[in-house]
Amino acid sequence: MNVSRPIVSRLLQQSVRRYHNEHFKPPTMDELPVPSGSWQAHYDAQQRRYNLALLFGIAFSAGTFVVAKASGLVYLNYSPPKSLD
Repeated sequence: MNVSRPIVSRLLQQSVRRYHNEHFKPPTMDELPVPSGSWQAHYDAQQRRYNLALLFGIAFSAGTFVVAKASGLVYLNYSPPKSLD
């Protein structure tokens, strides 16, 4: 009985994960990067990039739809079929 007691207690013991040591210093506001440059110029550059990606996506989707429609892969049911066959 005495031999199993340390094994069982070790299995039932809850372990605590320690992701840092005792010399851990929490970050402060002084360690954050300092903004530099114009935020408006950066914002405009980002929006230009996002708008180009949007336009490319719309053009690619429209081109894919046109090719699929021209090849006969897509039938849009604009009107009732001419015959029942």
